[in-house]
Amino acid sequence: MALCGALCFTENSSTPRQGNAEDRADYASFLMIQNLLCFTSGLVNALTIIDMGMTVSHQSGNTSHTGRLIMAGGAKFGHLLATFCLGSFFAGYSKADCELIYSGRYSPNLLAAALAVVAGCMVHYCKEHGGAGNDNTSECLLLFAFSQGIQNGITRRCLSLPICTTHFTGYLTDVGTGLGVWARALVSGENPPTLLKVLLFAAGTLFFCLGGVAAKELHGPYNMQAALISAGLMAAVAGGLVPVIKVKKSSP
Repeated sequence: MALCGALCFTENSSTPRQGNAEDRADYASFLMIQNLLCFTSGLVNALTIIDMGMTVSHQSGNTSHTGRLIMAGGAKFGHLLATFCLGSFFAGYSKADCELIYSGRYSPNLLAAALAVVAGCMVHYCKEHGGAGNDNTSECLLLFAFSQGIQNGITRRCLSLPICTTHFTGYLTDVGTGLGVWARALVSGENPPTLLKVLLFAAGTLFFCLGGVAAKELHGPYNMQAALISAGLMAAVAGGLVPVIKVKKSSP
């Protein structure tokens, strides 16, 4: 975690606000990158549920369990809360620039998140083949939660719209309210608002779900090492290897 945090601190970039998400000239690739990251998070999270019965990407349940079991095993959930928060801390302290990943530029923070997933897979593999096994207190869970904290810490800093790629209660709320506003406008004979923002929320939720589908299919043959797929996709986005729409900077 310290090494990943040190990599985060190498970031030194600042990008001006790009406008509302639905008005962005690069909306298509903005949507694509969000969906890729939602998929990677859904895959990692579902694998940890299947393999160790714990969630690492969304922390609402872990918060409830920490309180519910505060005197009888709640620490294992509290540890995940702390490491997720620590990952976000590094993203904030290093002033992670969310626009790097949407503009095809190198993102040290997202690369650090990918490396944390790789480290988690290594810990899981060594414990599994060393005879210790991985239960719901395995150290690899801390690394996976840490990686998700960094990733979400990056995307939440997006100035067009706080993007969540690791949890979706807010997204489901926004899909519902967005469709409600749109439907009310139609019924009232008003000009309905664009549904591009609703599409963004709905697509992110869908791709997180697809990550769960992939986890179900991949866990049998590859165990927790299937999370390396997520790490590879995250690293590709972090390195600017995923083709995106390049928006020309306006001249002063």
